[in-house]
Amino acid sequence: MCQIETTKQRARCFLPYKTQAAAEFEINRVNDLQKLGEFVHLNIPFEPGFLKKELPVLLCLSEELLIRLKDWFIFVRNLKNRFNKTPVKNFFSKLNNYDNIIEEISANIDDNKQIRDKASDELYNIRVHKRKIKNKIRETLNNLLMNRSNLFTDTNIVERDGRYVLPVKRNFKKDVHGVVHSYSNSGETVFIEPIGITDDYAQFVELNEREKQEIEKILKKLTNIIRSRMHDIEQDIETIIDIDLLLAKARFAEDLNATIPIFLDHLNIVNGFHPILKRVNENVVKLNLKMNSKKRILLISGPNAGGKTVVLKTVGVIELMAKCGLFIPAEEGTTIPFYDGVYSDIGDEQSIESRLSTFAAHINQIKEALNGSENSLVLLDELMSQTSVEEGSALAAAIMEEFARKKSTVLATTHNEDLKIFVSRRSDMINGGMEFTDRPTYRFILGVPQPSNALKLASNLGVSKSVIENALKYLDKDKMSLNKLFEDLSKELKAVQEERQKLSVLIQDYESRFKELNAKKKKELEGLKTKYKKELIQAKRSIEKLIKDLQKQGPKPEAVHEIRQFFNKKLHVDEVYEPYYPQIGEIVRIRDLKRVGQVIEEQGDKFKVSLENIYYWVDSRDIESIKANN
Repeated sequence: MCQIETTKQRARCFLPYKTQAAAEFEINRVNDLQKLGEFVHLNIPFEPGFLKKELPVLLCLSEELLIRLKDWFIFVRNLKNRFNKTPVKNFFSKLNNYDNIIEEISANIDDNKQIRDKASDELYNIRVHKRKIKNKIRETLNNLLMNRSNLFTDTNIVERDGRYVLPVKRNFKKDVHGVVHSYSNSGETVFIEPIGITDDYAQFVELNEREKQEIEKILKKLTNIIRSRMHDIEQDIETIIDIDLLLAKARFAEDLNATIPIFLDHLNIVNGFHPILKRVNENVVKLNLKMNSKKRILLISGPNAGGKTVVLKTVGVIELMAKCGLFIPAEEGTTIPFYDGVYSDIGDEQSIESRLSTFAAHINQIKEALNGSENSLVLLDELMSQTSVEEGSALAAAIMEEFARKKSTVLATTHNEDLKIFVSRRSDMINGGMEFTDRPTYRFILGVPQPSNALKLASNLGVSKSVIENALKYLDKDKMSLNKLFEDLSKELKAVQEERQKLSVLIQDYESRFKELNAKKKKELEGLKTKYKKELIQAKRSIEKLIKDLQKQGPKPEAVHEIRQFFNKKLHVDEVYEPYYPQIGEIVRIRDLKRVGQVIEEQGDKFKVSLENIYYWVDSRDIESIKANN
């Protein structure tokens, strides 16, 4: 997603920001650049630091490099102008202005990367003189070719090693006085520079040398101009790389449909997922994980290939992405602490070269995490499963206790039943697990440990029934009962969550309908206000006319009668209705709405009326009996 090779190299070496403020600053910059809404092509003339490295040792920059810089200066100018009046202008306004350098280079070098004749008076005079001598030489040679054509194998002037020569037949070599420069491959043609152009060519060579010196002088002048702006140029190269990286982050966020990370003191991941897993499979089961500050140690259990390790990696990746100033693959509502350090012990770090066993490698990783900052996120896969069950359980419990004492946040996976029981007895720790029905569902459940279901998985994978039945004989009956309890709890929890989800949908539907009703009532009220305002204005005008008529005509009977009719028509008194007190369950009509509903609740003179599952509190004077009207 990065356009510039240097940006790609830097993206491969992302490091987390050391402070929350720095990470949030970067995230806000990415968010601001998302407003761009269009693709921007970016480039740099060369790698950062090139000018600082080359200018001290180079006599002058080449025409090619100067034209490359000029083209880039024009690109920078266009970039500034393009976004000058947009919400993202602050990213581009810091770029420098190079108009004077653009004009200077354009005046001295053409688009073919050649120094212009008029770059200096001296160069112009040299080149005019060169052209005259060159024409003179060609004229002399052409005369020889035309007048003595029998001496030559071809009637065209030949250029060899920068000098003009004639292709003379070998047997006429002595008939042409001059300097022999070379022979053809066959040896039948001799290339001779006639003596008649020697002086002219010597002058031409001298002019060539003077031209080179003058060009070098012009290039030095242009190079000094570049040298004076070297800091600005290097700074703008870094700015373009920075913008390229920010745009890549923004495009990455858009591609993942990622959201802005919110740093708070507790971990709450809403529908999170691992970016790589999402690219492999669109139908990823999202992770929902909410922890509080009182329970910082989470022990995750469940079947093999059930997603325990993916949970650890997902949490770790989301945290590190946020610390690197990236949007995170999770929905809004996700909050994460800004941990000082992130430690992980995932996979097998066994090393023959360093003589580390699997157990020793894991111990080293855990020791490093224990020695780290208190405000750390620690991810431990298969905690202490590399040694005996008894010692592994004891060591794992002690390790978790130490992390709890330090107030570190720990997510650990296990198949150890003793550890599940140990965690369930701790107020500062919590169990969780990956759901298993007839197969792994990859759904994380907080608060209930999950059985490993190794025998079910083995049976599903084709292990014979006799082996499974024999294995059951060796299982601890108490632990089997405990696993059955875990399964039952998971089913009950799932049922409760499904009911809660249904309730949530109903609440959302009610709130949506209530919002629509309020909007409709507001619109009707605005309409009535507008209507009455117009009527009031019209009535005011009518009254003013009547007053003028009275002033002109006096209180004549006809005028008095007209005024009385006006007031009887316009200013009638609203009808006052008697209060009506219905029974609960009675069907009534709401006067203003002219709609029928059922009374479901009473509070003094107010009645709650249901109209198609939308509820109104109505005054007793604003309702009427259906029976009375029938």
